[in-house]
Amino acid sequence: MLRSGIEEGRRSWVIGLGLAITLLGTSGVAHEEHEHAKGAPAKGAPAKAPTKEAEKQEAFFGHEELVRQFKLHETGCKKGDPMECFNLGLAYAQGVGVGKDDARAATFYKKACDKGHLDACNNLGIAYAEGVGVKKEPKQALTLFEKSCKAEDAKGCFNVGLAYASGLGVEKDPVRAVTSFEKACDKGHADGCFSLGIAYANGSGVNKDPARAATHLSRSCDAGNMTACNSLGVSYMAGNGVSRDMKRAVTLFEKACDAQIPGGCLNLGIAYRNGNGVAKNPERAREFFQKACGLGLSPACQALGTSSKAP
Repeated sequence: MLRSGIEEGRRSWVIGLGLAITLLGTSGVAHEEHEHAKGAPAKGAPAKAPTKEAEKQEAFFGHEELVRQFKLHETGCKKGDPMECFNLGLAYAQGVGVGKDDARAATFYKKACDKGHLDACNNLGIAYAEGVGVKKEPKQALTLFEKSCKAEDAKGCFNVGLAYASGLGVEKDPVRAVTSFEKACDKGHADGCFSLGIAYANGSGVNKDPARAATHLSRSCDAGNMTACNSLGVSYMAGNGVSRDMKRAVTLFEKACDAQIPGGCLNLGIAYRNGNGVAKNPERAREFFQKACGLGLSPACQALGTSSKAP
């Protein structure tokens, strides 16, 4: 069953727009970037396999119930309900209760956006940014993100920041990117705070300020961005912008690793290997290297190989 409105929309607003961001640097500690979904196959390509979301919902609710919900969204959209048009777009985008169809998804996002549904505007902007279901038009994507941000939507402001940081439909402008990330962060947007923290860490669009970087990473971590928790752990391990606190660093690495962030698991393994903030424990170190390696982090696989050869 599609979740109506905001909650479901939050899951889809950052498809694509992969902004490469350099995390806080310190020797012997791992970092990573966000991963984003790839675009749709070219027109005429074989149909995509069902999305994980579609598989999960079908397993829980059953196919017939999802089809019933799809028809309700369809009826509601025909009556002019922007929320139902948005839900219909999500159904087509995810293949829930209907065959996956990115072009149809974009059509219904536009219907909802035209009626003021901001999540739909963001998702339509993402479609234009990635060329998914519509012709790739970065400038149109930025226009939609700006429309959403001007309406005080945190996701729209974050996407505007990504656009200015990466040069999507506009010249790169780190200062304007920071301004937009700040707007998103002030509205409680976890990734906005994360990006703002990275900007202060690297001096991108603002003066380099490790203390302010750590403050925003902390806000992001508290709001649920586990990559920020890992990066904040790096700050505490290195004493970068905060007082050095290895136990606090380990706690943050544990939090990130529990959330399947590979860098968090690698950093936790390093802590156990070196006895930083915890008692030295080679066996535990190998366990975390193994987990990070299984999550696809190649430096963890190298660390695992080195630890296995150690006496």
